Amino acid sequence: MDNLTHSLAGALLGQMGLKRSSRLAIAGCILGANAPDIDAVGPLFLPVDYIAFHRGPTHALWGVPLMAAGVVALLWIYNRLRPGKEGTPRFRLGPLFVAVLLAVASHPFLDWLTTYAVAFFAPVGDRWYSADAIFIIDWVYWIILVTGIVWSNRRYKAGHTHAGRPAQIMGAVLLAYIAGNVGWSAHAERTMAQALRQRGIESITVVASPPPFLFWERTMAWRSAAEWGSGGFSPRQGLRLDPKREPLRLDDPRFLRARQERRVVRSFLYWSRMPIVVEEGGRPYLTDQRYYRAFDSDTVPSAIRSRAPRGGFMVPLEP
Repeated sequence: MDNLTHSLAGALLGQMGLKRSSRLAIAGCILGANAPDIDAVGPLFLPVDYIAFHRGPTHALWGVPLMAAGVVALLWIYNRLRPGKEGTPRFRLGPLFVAVLLAVASHPFLDWLTTYAVAFFAPVGDRWYSADAIFIIDWVYWIILVTGIVWSNRRYKAGHTHAGRPAQIMGAVLLAYIAGNVGWSAHAERTMAQALRQRGIESITVVASPPPFLFWERTMAWRSAAEWGSGGFSPRQGLRLDPKREPLRLDDPRFLRARQERRVVRSFLYWSRMPIVVEEGGRPYLTDQRYYRAFDSDTVPSAIRSRAPRGGFMVPLEP
């Protein structure tokens, strides 16, 4: 999920009432909601590749309290250096930690909803988890979050009792929106798996990817033990299965050689839920089926399709 959404989610948690728990609590909620993405600088200091490290240890279950403790420690130092003026809320370490912990936990939860996935048990476990429910940037999120933040903030300034209630209401609306999309994606994936089975294809993985803007549509991707294909799913047209099938080509000698020789290929495979080998311009590439020509789908608005970048998530297998 984009960091604007994470920041808004942290601010909404603060407006729900957490900002009253301690001095600097609203700052803690916003910082905490973004803290797990500190892994972006990991490749600068550690022998890791971004694609394998991002959404790994700092997003894992054990990483949440550590991230919260780090944010609270920074705020404690700030409070010692810049004490609050007389009459400002008191700095309360315990309640602040709880508020920041909730904000940090919101980050992997929101990331789990996207198709990119989260490694909740990294580095002990290598499985990636995803609800395949929300596009990485979602305009409905923004409307709900901003409405709750602004509405409650005005009530706080006016001195209303239960000023955090609008934020709480919009938080419930957001959870209902999330639940609806999780259920819709699960239904789309079950429908495609059943349709494939009727055609004699036993799918191993089916992913329903929400496109930009059209949150009710799904771009479908499926794979069996030997081949892969695509399709679409929408409320109006139901399931659409594309007739074209392609081999996975994971037995390609160029791929097998690159996997042995290059760390970036192994890192990509560690992260990839649907790896395939494709040819582009006469050259072999390792890519992930979820994102291979993802913007070519009819479920993507044409204005975005024509401007979408090409070549993302493509690892060349030869120099």
